[in-house]
Amino acid sequence: MGLFSAMPYAAVHMDAVAAAAGVAKPTLYRYFPTKEALFIAGLAWTLADLRDAVGAIRERDAAARLRIAVGLALERIGALSPALTAIEGRGAEFGERSRRVLREGFDGLRGALADLLREGVASGDLAVPDVDLAVLMILGGIRMAVHGTGRRAPASAAVADFFLNGLSAAAAPSRRTGAPR
Repeated sequence: MGLFSAMPYAAVHMDAVAAAAGVAKPTLYRYFPTKEALFIAGLAWTLADLRDAVGAIRERDAAARLRIAVGLALERIGALSPALTAIEGRGAEFGERSRRVLREGFDGLRGALADLLREGVASGDLAVPDVDLAVLMILGGIRMAVHGTGRRAPASAAVADFFLNGLSAAAAPSRRTGAPR
């Protein structure tokens, strides 16, 4: 996935993948008959690994867990940006299988984030009226931050602060120093 993350899908060749993996090209083809099969397997592994990493966060405070989860998601989904562009831009070439793997991977990640938020609500650390909606907004925001804006992704702390503090005026620092609110 390092090669797919570093360059456009079309620029990744099986020769380079075999060299990066330290295997002969026929060995690579024994396990992955096409570049698409390799790409799909790598995408599934990356999203499953992210889901497991989010589920393994063991900070006491739910806000700290969410900050770590947002950082992990920004980093790893950001690395997938070229792959996501390839899937979305060449729908017919990648077919339903790659879109299914992507959906299943994000469904697993949604579940891990929902568990994290529900634990935070149960402990009283977070007030989330609709966990499912909050998870969709978190993932959508992360995906747009790293993939859809055409600019560098914001720092994970800024994204986490937004999700934790929302648009509340009470949470935002005053722009006028010394001015009463």
